[in-house]
Parts: sequence; C-alpha cells; structure tokens
Amino acid sequence: NWPNRPKSLSEKGYRKYMARTKDVTINGQKFTLQSVSPSWYYNFNDECGNTGGGKRKSVQYMDGMFRNCVISPAEVKADGMGYFDEKEDLSTAEKLIAEIERFLRG
Repeated sequence: NWPNRPKSLSEKGYRKYMARTKDVTINGQKFTLQSVSPSWYYNFNDECGNTGGGKRKSVQYMDGMFRNCVISPAEVKADGMGYFDEKEDLSTAEKLIAEIERFLRG
C-alpha cells in the first residue's frame, strides 16, 4: 500500500523516508526499485499522454520512470533510457518497465 504523504513533505522527502524498495532480477541483471508518490506518478502519466486522448510519449515515460524508480544500478538512474539504448537492449527495458508498474501498484 502507498503510505499517505503529508502535504509538508516534498517528493524528495517522501522517497527518502517513506518509499518502499524492492530488488528484482531481469535477464540476469539486478535492479533495485523505489516507489514514488501517487501524485507524482499520475502527474507524470498525464505529462506523457498516458491518460486521456493525448499522444503517448513512450520514450519520455520510460526514461522518467527509470530515472525516478530505479535506484540501482546507478547508471540506469543517471542515464534512464540511454542506458538501454547504449546496450541495444529492448527486452530488458520492456520487462523492467512492466516490473516497475507491478511494483508501484503492489
């Protein structure tokens, strides 16, 4: 379940003190995931056109989710989608975004 975020607590504070974490292994790589607040998640979905009739920005969405929900390895957090572009690894990126979605809803 999502802990309720007090209004006085910033998103950064939420992640530091209240966020859940989970380790997952995808295609032999270990990733550590961290939750984000529901408000951040829904606002980000709106920005990327994943809700309503807007044009979806899948790369922007995946990049933002990797940068904000993956805390290890540090290269994924720092480079986001660029990490997978460099490795030409579509399979791991697709499986990781699906795992992040399951984790956030879990």
